[in-house]
Amino acid sequence: MNKFILTPLAIALSLTLSACGGSSSDGNSASSLNGGSTAQLQTISLQALTRQCGTDSAYQTDVVFHNDDGDAIGSVKTDAQGNFSGELPSGTRHVSLLGDVVDETDGGYKQIFTELDIENRANLGKFYFNNFSEGCGCTEYNVDTTALSTIASDYTIYQSQGNEVSGSVNICPSDNKLYLTALSRYSVDAKAAVIDVPVNSSVITLTDEDFIHDGVEVPVQLDFNADYSSTRGYIEAENTYQFVQYSFSGISDTLFIFPTVTEHNSYVQFDFMSDPMNVDGVEVDIHSYARSAIETDGDYQLTELPTITDDLGFSLLQITENNDASFDFSNVDNRFARTTWGYSFLVDDAAESRFDWTIRGGISGQIPDLSFGSIFPEPTDEVILEELTLLLYGYAGNATDANSYAQLLDTISEGGHLTKPEFSNYVYIFIGAELY
Repeated sequence: MNKFILTPLAIALSLTLSACGGSSSDGNSASSLNGGSTAQLQTISLQALTRQCGTDSAYQTDVVFHNDDGDAIGSVKTDAQGNFSGELPSGTRHVSLLGDVVDETDGGYKQIFTELDIENRANLGKFYFNNFSEGCGCTEYNVDTTALSTIASDYTIYQSQGNEVSGSVNICPSDNKLYLTALSRYSVDAKAAVIDVPVNSSVITLTDEDFIHDGVEVPVQLDFNADYSSTRGYIEAENTYQFVQYSFSGISDTLFIFPTVTEHNSYVQFDFMSDPMNVDGVEVDIHSYARSAIETDGDYQLTELPTITDDLGFSLLQITENNDASFDFSNVDNRFARTTWGYSFLVDDAAESRFDWTIRGGISGQIPDLSFGSIFPEPTDEVILEELTLLLYGYAGNATDANSYAQLLDTISEGGHLTKPEFSNYVYIFIGAELY
């Protein structure tokens, strides 16, 4: 199925990048596709889940095993818990999962995930197949601030994701608590409150005594190309970020963390285009990201933001000249270790069916001519690439060879990696293109 994927991507992005002066950034974990054979009797585990309204459920779906050339050499279904754990067919080099999803915009379609070069892997982790539901049961709660005194007169109250509280808040069934930040209007001061969501009432009454967590100031540092920075705290028990604050370039906003609530805190830099470029009918968005771990006293070592350069444009131009679907982004940033390709296709058949395909692999290598046998026959009608994305990413400070990154990927698959220091310095560059 290679004829559907690489050439349109490379032509579109190379054209745009050469027109805007190039682009680049940095990346993540991976193994490169340099040949070799998968050991017989290799064992892996993985889990397929469907996500609806913030809740995960087990999902039975198809797992296809591919040899080095991408041919389907076997398949199996995940069990009732969405799991597969076992030995692989001899010669397995790549693994795909295929399932049906429901999207708010596009309705039902086929989703494909492909993991390339899994010979050093033991745990491929979780694969999410979205199942959109129109009503998630979120409830509007009135916020009663009449009992506030100092907080009401001297502070502005925000929800955790940065929206100012103005009379009411929406709380969904997956939300166990309400996280609030109070920022002083007159001094460098911040306080936080963690409120239990009422069970038998739709009113949340706030008092000054709720805001018992003192903020620790975080100095703002911005690389030259950064558009804004942000702080956020990670709550491991809920696997969520809370207390998200922003400081934009040219504006001296003060940022805080709340170590008595969130043990793990991050400082993030972001570089983005305010408006997507449009070159010869291709609308392209590019942005880059860098994350640093913050100590409880507000100190941190700044992780350098990936810089947009000509290297990425050059790497993409090379792809157009390769007939074997090979790629190499190792020249873009030495922190890169992994790529994620994303494709959204419309099939011009009677039903106007569609399929999305996510391919994850090393920072350099080759995408084989993958096929899925009877699980997903190759479309015979015209296939139109409507949208594509490319993500290059990595964790600065870690070795980028295949074996080292296989261990990091397995650690991610086990969960809880955001609390570990080797995953603090996450960096990436993202390119998204809409074709029409």
